[in-house]
Amino acid sequence: MTVDWRKLSIDGIIISFCWFGAYFIRTLLEPLFGYEINPFVSYIIAYPFILFAWVITALYSGVYRKYGNKGISSVITGFKAWIISVLISMSFAYLFRELHLARSVILMFSLICFIALTIKHYASVEEVERKALIIGTGSLAIRIMQKVEDLLNINILGIVSIKKDDIGKKIDKYEVIGKLSDIKNIIKEKNIDTIIFAEENIPFPAVMDMISSLSELGLSVMVASDEFKAIKYGFDVEFVGGIPLVEFSNISTSPLYELIKRIMDITLSSILLVLLFPVFLIIALAIKIDSEGPVFFIQNRVGKDGKIFKVIKFRTMFHKTPKYSLSPRSPEDPRITRVGRFLRRWSLDELPQIINVLKGEMSLVGPRPEMPQIVQEYLPWQKERLKVKPGITGLWQIIGRKNLPLEQNLQYDILYIKTRSLLLDIIIILKTVPAVLKGKGAY
Repeated sequence: MTVDWRKLSIDGIIISFCWFGAYFIRTLLEPLFGYEINPFVSYIIAYPFILFAWVITALYSGVYRKYGNKGISSVITGFKAWIISVLISMSFAYLFRELHLARSVILMFSLICFIALTIKHYASVEEVERKALIIGTGSLAIRIMQKVEDLLNINILGIVSIKKDDIGKKIDKYEVIGKLSDIKNIIKEKNIDTIIFAEENIPFPAVMDMISSLSELGLSVMVASDEFKAIKYGFDVEFVGGIPLVEFSNISTSPLYELIKRIMDITLSSILLVLLFPVFLIIALAIKIDSEGPVFFIQNRVGKDGKIFKVIKFRTMFHKTPKYSLSPRSPEDPRITRVGRFLRRWSLDELPQIINVLKGEMSLVGPRPEMPQIVQEYLPWQKERLKVKPGITGLWQIIGRKNLPLEQNLQYDILYIKTRSLLLDIIIILKTVPAVLKGKGAY
């Protein structure tokens, strides 16, 4: 989903006032309780955790969807988030008993928060319906049509088909008002602001080409595809009737995100280089003993904005192997050395790229950097990968790695680029560890 950051910020302020307000209410009611409340400093210490827990829980629950659920579903979503937040707050008070957080304060805070956030929600509800076109006439499109209006603030004004013969037909309760080649005229005529691709017979590259051609119109473009069911890692995927619905936006991240991401890259890569230095030495020694040639494999790759940089890896193939030959597609590839097979199995050959991260040529999370000759053959939509720094790990690495077709890997790269956030980066980093340990698709 797309997060409404304004709503999140306002709720953060409300939660803060409720937390400290509950403390002062408890001090006023001290005669009723018959004992003195613990010092204010304990509540100041606990405040960052409480605020973080409540906001993150609401984010995960879908409270801050920019185009949120309607009616009773929005109330249920908010109530679920509130219950979880209360339980987390009480657990925190129990685990950190040395702070002596009063249960009365936790309960008052939770109750006041629920009332304040509910009032704020209903006082600021903006029922702004999006005018949408559905592209597709098959079963996937029908499933989306039946659910999207109930779950999101979307008004479907018609269907666009890939077949001219479908024009005028009714699919479910909606009319086919045009064919795909007429889409720009239909958008202007109907004042459409949202397009939903739900046609199984349009290949993903063709969908991405259409999204690129429509970008000048400033539309919100959503893609429904069962292929995205593996995506469960970020906030930018809506599940409508069990179908993943991904909103593809223009690449625009805040300077604050870029700054924090760079700080995270520098901090983590510095720590990892220090901790892994003995591992580097052991691997280097094993490579030299196992086969002739240098320890490191250095190759030109394409980075952000098409800039060429030298990626650093541990050498895993015999040194006479052509530098720009295709990557191995099987663990039995005869070009791979004995030590190299072990390194690739556990992704240890990628470790020197931490140096590239520290230098600012790569990031910990991002699309994999490709060789120049491959980038030269990119289609227009694939060039979107060059708008961000390449990374050591990314979305497709934690889903299927080399077991996925190359085209699907590119899909996941584009999905990450269009929906990236600091939280998604953190989740990908955390998910990379078990993915590497499983070794699935690594060779």
